[in-house]
Amino acid sequence: MNKKLKINMIGSTICKPISMLISYIYVPIVLNYLGMEKYGIWSTILTILSWISYFDIGIGNGLRNKLTESLSRKDGRSKKLVSSAYAFIAIIMIVVAIIFSAAASFVNWDRVFGVYNIEENLAGVVTISIIFVAVNFVLSICKNVLYALQKAAHVSVMELAVQLINMVCILIVTRVFESNLFIMALIYGISMLIVNITASIIVYKRRENIRPSLRDVDIKIGRSITDLGMRFFIVQLCALILFTTDSLIISYLYGASDVTPYNTVNKLFQVIIGVFAALLSPIWSAITEYAAQTRYNDIKKIIKKIYLMMIPFFMGAIILMFFFIPISRVWLQRDIPYQNYLIQCGAAYCIVSLWTNSHGTIANGLGLVKNQVYMAIIQAVVNIPVSLYFAKECGMGSAGVMLGTVVTLLISSFWLPILIHGYLRRRKKQ
Repeated sequence: MNKKLKINMIGSTICKPISMLISYIYVPIVLNYLGMEKYGIWSTILTILSWISYFDIGIGNGLRNKLTESLSRKDGRSKKLVSSAYAFIAIIMIVVAIIFSAAASFVNWDRVFGVYNIEENLAGVVTISIIFVAVNFVLSICKNVLYALQKAAHVSVMELAVQLINMVCILIVTRVFESNLFIMALIYGISMLIVNITASIIVYKRRENIRPSLRDVDIKIGRSITDLGMRFFIVQLCALILFTTDSLIISYLYGASDVTPYNTVNKLFQVIIGVFAALLSPIWSAITEYAAQTRYNDIKKIIKKIYLMMIPFFMGAIILMFFFIPISRVWLQRDIPYQNYLIQCGAAYCIVSLWTNSHGTIANGLGLVKNQVYMAIIQAVVNIPVSLYFAKECGMGSAGVMLGTVVTLLISSFWLPILIHGYLRRRKKQ
């Protein structure tokens, strides 16, 4: 690994755990502020909001790969790539925000969240959240630019800043206002807005060669980003079904209160997944750069080091499984009723995710998106019926929903390594 990659990995690894630590301190504060039912609603709203990020039809990731290649080859297309990406995503987000906001007024949100007679304008909460997310999504293109510039650590700093602002705001709000979901939506949106605007100014102030402008918007280049992005989009859309429907299934079948134990298990194991993701974040663009320079032996060396890095994280997931309940009690300062096998399923999900995410990052860096499309479609089709089977037919409840996701992930955990190593063997022979 070169010096630049190591610095980014170290920087990301330092910032990400701090950001996650703040978020875990933040959870019990929000839980006490909102209560079990409203916290379950807010968790489900965040799941719904995550859907919007998939409507960029993969342009952000397409830009990341294309811009990395352009900067590596110094072909002079960087400014047009960035400008075209902003223009295309802005148009998409405007359309998405209008459609989602209009649809929100016609949805029976009480039924969706499994609650009744709650003193909140849920349609208003969802609508304002959607608008904020759409605006922030356009502004956050600067993150993809930072990745392409091999500055993944800067993205981790942005995430840390959002967490700090959120923490300060919620501490103030709990002393001034009673439990209120609309206020939570404002805090969530404004904190990201402040960070994204500030980061965009810093990124583009001294980099005229990539600073976006309307005159540099190129429809042809925008389409080239979109062509690659569409493949990312299909994979992302399938991932949406795979990773974000669990909360909705649990909320619909058992009520919003049952989302909280599931969310707690998921969030604690996400500590391990998130820290490892911080290590992986600079690797995607580094592999794209190496592939553009046909440095395939260096890519193989990176893969071997990733395998070694996974071992302590696997062990961490197993240790957390055994000590989960006391850790949860200290963290939340209360006892949460966890369903049988939910914690064990959480550990299995963590281990399989580490393996799959590693190979997904490598495959994305190599541009092996087309092959992932078919695999992702299969997983998306299989996930919901498998989750419902374990939850209802096997009587496992929310644990069955998580187990269904684990079983579905096994498809990519077997196929991705075969895809990657086969690609590298073919390239080496050329």
